[in-house]
Formats: sequence, structure tokens, C-alpha cells
Amino acid sequence: MRNPILSPKSNPMTNARRSVTFLALSILTICIANSSPRSAVADSEVGALTKSFETAARNWNVPFPLIMAIGYVESHWEQRAGEPSLDNGYGIMHLTDGPAGTLERASLLTGLPVDAIKQQAEANVEAGAALLSDISQKLSEAKPDNKNLSSWYAVAAAYSGATDPAVRDGYAQEVFRLLKEGQSLVTSSGEKVELPPQEVGGIPSPLAPQPDSDDYPPALWVPAHSNNYTVGRPYGPLNFIVIHDTEGSYYSAISWFQNPNSGVSAHYVIRSSDGQITQMVREANTGYHAGNWDYNVRSLGIEHEGFMSQQGWYTEAMYQASSALARNMADRYGIKKDRAHIVAHSEIPGATHQDPGQYWNWTYYMGLVRRDSVRAALVDNTDSGFVAVPSQIDPAHYWWTHNGGYDGSNTYSTLSVSDPQYSVNSGTWTAQLEDAGYYDLYAFIPWVDNNTTDTSSARYKVYAADGVKTSVVSQKSITDVGNGSWAHVGKYYFNGDGADATLYLDDYTGESGRNVWFDAVMWIPTTGGSPPPIPTATRTPTRTPTPRSTNTVRPTNTVRPTNTPVPTHTPVPEDTATPDPTWTPGPCNMSFTDLPDTHWSYGYVAYLYCRSIIGGYPDGTFHPNADSTRGQFAKMLVLGMGWNLYNPVFPSFSDVAPDSTYYQYIETAYLRGVLGGYTDGTFRPNNPITRAQAAKMLVGARGWGESFPPSPTFNDVPSDHWSYGFVESAASHAVIGGYPDGTFRPNNPLTRAQLSKMLALTLQTAPARPAGTPAP
Repeated sequence: MRNPILSPKSNPMTNARRSVTFLALSILTICIANSSPRSAVADSEVGALTKSFETAARNWNVPFPLIMAIGYVESHWEQRAGEPSLDNGYGIMHLTDGPAGTLERASLLTGLPVDAIKQQAEANVEAGAALLSDISQKLSEAKPDNKNLSSWYAVAAAYSGATDPAVRDGYAQEVFRLLKEGQSLVTSSGEKVELPPQEVGGIPSPLAPQPDSDDYPPALWVPAHSNNYTVGRPYGPLNFIVIHDTEGSYYSAISWFQNPNSGVSAHYVIRSSDGQITQMVREANTGYHAGNWDYNVRSLGIEHEGFMSQQGWYTEAMYQASSALARNMADRYGIKKDRAHIVAHSEIPGATHQDPGQYWNWTYYMGLVRRDSVRAALVDNTDSGFVAVPSQIDPAHYWWTHNGGYDGSNTYSTLSVSDPQYSVNSGTWTAQLEDAGYYDLYAFIPWVDNNTTDTSSARYKVYAADGVKTSVVSQKSITDVGNGSWAHVGKYYFNGDGADATLYLDDYTGESGRNVWFDAVMWIPTTGGSPPPIPTATRTPTRTPTPRSTNTVRPTNTVRPTNTPVPTHTPVPEDTATPDPTWTPGPCNMSFTDLPDTHWSYGYVAYLYCRSIIGGYPDGTFHPNADSTRGQFAKMLVLGMGWNLYNPVFPSFSDVAPDSTYYQYIETAYLRGVLGGYTDGTFRPNNPITRAQAAKMLVGARGWGESFPPSPTFNDVPSDHWSYGFVESAASHAVIGGYPDGTFRPNNPLTRAQLSKMLALTLQTAPARPAGTPAP
């Protein structure tokens, strides 16, 4: 990354300096060859690192404070045991490997081997000082004055290796700010290192990057190289904000994103010391930051200066700046402000990075994003503002009590039902808000391991000033992160003056036998503009809602298990007449005129719609009873699995050309072995997909393998049917069902509603919690 344009012929060393360097080389070589716990202890003696800075300053006739300041800006004075930064920089002085790096030049200047510079703090500091000396020889005929630190300003700027003048200047400004203010800390080896405040004299005024960000005015604008991002977003909408750390300094990350060969970028980079924000990719464009194309397309990336293995980088200023940025972006794009949508880089499917790491305080950060400090109301499930139906909290009434609720209190769960006629359990939270306005509404979802998967389709009903709104929330996506946290239900307008603000949840989710959690709810005031139009007839909820069934005991022929439920086959209903639409604003602004929230497939469609896997037609309809095509199904499956798209030069099927809408999706699924074509070399993307074909693709996508029970589950899929193993495997995983007459009807076309259910259930069978996560 850094390229001060140094020449081997410009070595300024004197013979005496060569002697010192080669003596150091001999000592370092012995240390490397005889490394042991004893030598590690010796390296950590108090003052050893400071002495290394002093020695290097004398050897290369550069100011001791300058070397220390640059070392702190680059690494916080940590060698990191030879581990490289994101841009292949090593050690305290961040010497970079590669064709345009500084390691080889530093090795030539000092006579020290590259491995020693990478691994040994003394060698690394010596090499950094040598580079500073060499840069000073190149920049001016008159060497800068060691008694006048400001004369080294241009040398510090060049040491950054940045090609952008504003970035070089910003780096030098940070170094000289540190010189002026001083710094001290205790390193990981236990040594206290201190840089006293220095007299820096007159330094140039900062050259601010221009222009300022159009997306987020507090941010500076320094564009990444066009090789490192894609203009526009191939599909959407934006659903995620991804939190990263730079694994390097603020300026090294900025330079790396400007390097045409890096192939990486993020939308924003935030400085540790003061929370300064630099935007590098327009929000409308796709940054290369997540390591997963589908997430790149649907996310915004924020890089935070620091190393995930080092404490001290994630400062209060950084948390405040980052949380304000994340909240602003979430509000502008409708991204939910919770841990299912503001995620760590390590949580992206297929991620090879583990940032931001153990020192990132997620609880504190998310509290800042939500603005918990200005919370207007909180109602826990143990407060008087919560009403449960049935009111008896015990397993006989399908309520279970667990430890691990909000703030250490108990939490309640029930089991979900797939048919609204069997709904019995519900809960209502009611608060009195003094001020009218928009509020962010959050529901706490606990992390409890009771061997049952959590619901992906909790249907919260919000009694807002402008009517009853339904928000489908995946409680599972919250608990998948591995900790209890707040789920963002949405932003709604409530009347003030102490009027009731009510949230309702029952056990109908469209799924069978999954946890539905009832815990705390909170209201946080937020901005929202003008009040929404109030309907002429507004439903006023009562504090005690009437459940869907007045019986507190379920029908005798549909008894809910009292132990860990085992999912049973849920028949996919026949296509039935769609009821008259009763439009209610749905999750993620979903509003299909022919899919009211009473339709049996509503929850499954919402699950896919909110993940940008399925959409509707230009006239605002969904067509739930229309046939699904093979091309449509391939696209939805690839999007749902989060696979990177494959774009071969030559097509695999004669009737799916590279300019086809489904080309990359079909090729991706074909590459992964989950679909095939016909004997004539065609794929027939516009043909309806049959129920058997869909079962085969779903089983292949999840890698479940075929299942061959001795007795068929369905009377029209015998053991000699080509799809027998796939249908039985899908049935054993409870993602398909049959009809009341015991058939599966494998050759029937799959409707869009049926497809939504089968795909949603398939995607929801991922492990409920991260492997290795201990139970509370």
C-alpha cells in the first residue's frame, strides 16, 4: 500500500551505522533461532520498547517523538506477533509486503531480514526509522531539523504511502495532533510506554477532503477506487448494516480502498481517536465489504479503525459517531434497528473474517443506536401493563416460564399454531405516552435453549394513531445471533396525553410447534415528520383482548404437546378462493392487494418478501394461486441460500442465454448440483415447476440427502417413483405436506403460495443457534 518511491541507491547509512545494524541483525537472528518462553519474558521488560525507539532514532538521526507518534497511529505500539493487517502491513510501524510495499526497502536499508522485521518489535522500529530517514533524503535537499518537529511534517505525510493529497495530509495532521497532546498506555506485554506532549511549532493548516459527503453530511468524502465497488445495486432493498474493523489504521484502510488492486471497499471508515467519519462509497452503490455478494448488494458497510485482537481501539467517540451514522442510515432506508439487521462481519454467511471481535460492545452500541436513554415507556411481561390470555401461566394453559428474560426477570413462551382457528394464547402490552409523535417500538426476545426452534413469523399488531398495523418479526433471527436482544417492531405514530399505546401478539404464526416469546416491550421517541392521516373510523383496542378462540383448551383432536414438540407434516392446502382483500400495511411495506393478512400463506410470503427473495407484480398483486416457473424457483432458491452468483461465459442450457433474467441464478444452482435440465439440453425456465421437482431442489440445496423409509408417506409417491427419496427427505424435515386424501400429487404445478411456504420452511430449518454456544 505504502509507496514512498524509494531507491536502493539512495541508502544513507554510514559505515558506523552499518556496524550497528549488522550487530542488531546478529542479535535478532540468535533470538529468532532460540525463541523460548524465557526470551518472551525478556522482551516484555519495562522500558524495552521505549529503548528501541530511542536506539532507532539515534541510529537514523530522526526525532524520537516522531517515530513514537507514527508507531502509535499505526498500531498503538503493538507488534502483533507477525500477524499482518488487512493491507499486509506488519508490526508497530506498519511496514507493508508486496510489490509496492515498504518491507523490502526497509530490509535493504537496515540489512535486517524481512522475517525479523515482521516478527521482532526492535527490528520493526529500526526499519521504520530507516524509512523515515530515507524519505527525508528524497523530499528535500536540506534534511529536516530534529529540533524543529514541524520540519518533518512532509516526511510524516509521505510515510502514509497514500496517493490522495487529502489523505496524506490527514495522516500527518493525526501524527502531529498526537505529538502535541502526548499519549501513554500499557502494552499487551505489560510495558508502560509514554510519549510526552511536544512543542510542534507551526504546522500547515489541515487540507480537508472535498467535497463533503452527500449521503451523510458529517462525513468527509474520499472516494474509493472504481475497481473496488459496483455502481448501483442489482437488486434490493437495503436490509443490513455490517459492522467491521479495519485490521489496520484509519489511513491505511482509506489508502487500501483507494488501491486499484485491493478489490475491497466499505461505505464508511471511522477513526478511533475522535470518531471522524470518511465516506468512500456512495450508499447507492455496492461496496465490496461483506465477502458475500447477496449481502453486499443489500447492505451498507461501516469500518472501524482498529485490530479486533487489541483492546483500546473502540473508543467512546467511535461508538457515538458510529451509532449516530447507523441510526441515520436505518431511518432513511427503513432498516430495522436490531441485531438481526445490524450485524457483525463475522455473522455474514460464509464469512472468513471474525471482526469486529470480542472487544466490540454490542449491548452498549445497540443501546446507542436505539437511543435507550430517551425511552418513553417500558412494559415487562411481569408488569401490570401486560395482560396474558389465558391468564393462568402454566403448561396446562400452554404457557411456559423460563429464566433469562429482560433485566433478569422471567420470560414466557407458548407454541405457535399454523391455523388461526386454533389460536388460544395471546399477550397485550399497554403503555401511556405523554407526548404525541413517532416512536420506535421494540420487543425483547430472550435467548433460551429449550430444544425448540423459535418462530420466524411472530405477527405483532400495533394499535397506532392511524389504525391497526401488523408487523411480522422473526424472533428466530434475533436469537440466532446467540444472545437475548431487542427486535425492532417498527416506527409508528401514537397519540399522547396519556392515551393507551398498545401492542398485541398471539400464537398464530403460520408455523406449527415453534417458540413464541412474550417479554418486555419499549417505546422510544424518534423523528418522523408530520402526523399520518387519522382514519375516520379508528378501532380502539381494549386492555384485555379477546383471543381468536374463547376456549382456553384446544380442540381434543389437536392437542399441543407438553414436551419438546416434534414438527409434524403440515399439509399444503389446496388452492382456495382468496378472501376479499382487507389491506393492512404489512412488514417491510408489503401490500399486495390480493394477499390479505388472513391468507394462509401471508406469513411465509412476508418472510421471503422481507429478505428480498420474492416480489409481486407491477399492478400491486401477488397472484398466490398462479403457477411458479422453474426459472422463478431457481432465482428464489439461490437468493434464499445466499449463494454468490456464478456467471460463466458459455451457458449450460441451450434455452437460457447469458442475457436471460434467470441466467446467473440457474447457472449457480446448476453449479451446486441442485438442478438439472432435460435430455435435449434445455432447462425450460418458463415451464411450471412441479411439486416433486421443487422437493428435489430443496433437498439438494440443504444437502439433506435422500431418504428411503420402508413405507411411503404418500400413496401416490411409491418407492419406485423417481422423486421418492427427495419427497420423503423433504417430508422428514417438515417442509412439505400432503393433501387430506393422503396424496402428494408430485406432478401438480406448484403455486406461488405453496412455493412460498415450502421455501420459507426450508430456509428456517437452519441451526437455531450458533454451534458451540453454551446454554444459559
